[in-house]
Amino acid sequence: MSLIQSAGIQSLKEGLSKLKERFDGTQGEPYIVESNKFKALYFDSESTQSLMDMQAPIRLVVSYTETMMGFLLFHTDPRKIAMIGLGGGSLAKYCHHHLPAASILVLENNSKVIALKDKFHVPQNTAEFQVLEADGAAYLRNTEEQFDVLLVDGYTKLGQAAQLCSEDFYASCLACLKPNGILVINFSGAAGLNQVYQERIDRVFDYPSVLVVEDDRMNQILFVSNGSGLQASAEDLLGRSSTLSKTHDIHLARTTQNFLTQRKLDAS
Repeated sequence: MSLIQSAGIQSLKEGLSKLKERFDGTQGEPYIVESNKFKALYFDSESTQSLMDMQAPIRLVVSYTETMMGFLLFHTDPRKIAMIGLGGGSLAKYCHHHLPAASILVLENNSKVIALKDKFHVPQNTAEFQVLEADGAAYLRNTEEQFDVLLVDGYTKLGQAAQLCSEDFYASCLACLKPNGILVINFSGAAGLNQVYQERIDRVFDYPSVLVVEDDRMNQILFVSNGSGLQASAEDLLGRSSTLSKTHDIHLARTTQNFLTQRKLDAS
């Protein structure tokens, strides 16, 4: 995303923020604010939980969601994807549209968020696409299902859900991954705390994780695998990025470069 594009998104967020100042009485419940071009989901006055382009509902608007889709660099054709956290359904919609061979399970523990999913054009439940009201940590702890990809983006009005930050949770994630599966987590907030979470993950997984800092410094996206996929050569990853970019307009080249830069820093 160019600096001009970033500035445009920031201006948009500021405009939506002014609009939502008109809302009161929400008592922390999720609510929607619309401008002429965008629809946003909020839990409170502090941050935007999801953002949708009204003219292109499937397009990923917020840069960190594009980075999370970087799992494609390591698993180009996943058949089973699980997500914790629905929000406005940005990742769920994108995967459903662009990865039609994949079975997708979305776990969301807030019934009021699920009740808004039609407003964000989230597909109806089918055999291959399901949004379930469930605590993601409890579900993974008790299931025997395994997935190629796990995406974790679970936030409440108070921040990241505590049950999604424990060493036990990360162990459940590991147990639910197929061989060479990949876990991707969106971290937002204090970098020091995110480092604590990464250390917990690295105690659970045999292969080192890579924590990619978003260009806007607002989010950090962690990639970790139960196989050696993240150790693929720079040449291979750049080649995959080029191939994938023919069908995915999600700035994979930027994600690849940021990933390689961080991996090199970690190794130094």
